[in-house]
Amino acid sequence: MVLKVIIVILLFANIAVLGRALFTLLVDQGRGNGRTSSLLLLRVGLALALVACVAFGLWSGQLGMGAPWH
Repeated sequence: MVLKVIIVILLFANIAVLGRALFTLLVDQGRGNGRTSSLLLLRVGLALALVACVAFGLWSGQLGMGAPWH
């Protein structure tokens, strides 16, 4: 159950960082201070952590790969 909560938190954090990067892109308007690129790098890190958590959950058996209609 804890792993599922971590996955949901990582998903929402990924979406929040993506929105923040869009906001800084619109506000900075190409001035080149690097805030947008650093936020997008953080987003990639969060996405890798999300994939790692899902892979660990599948490997350990805490997450299943079955559809509910089967």
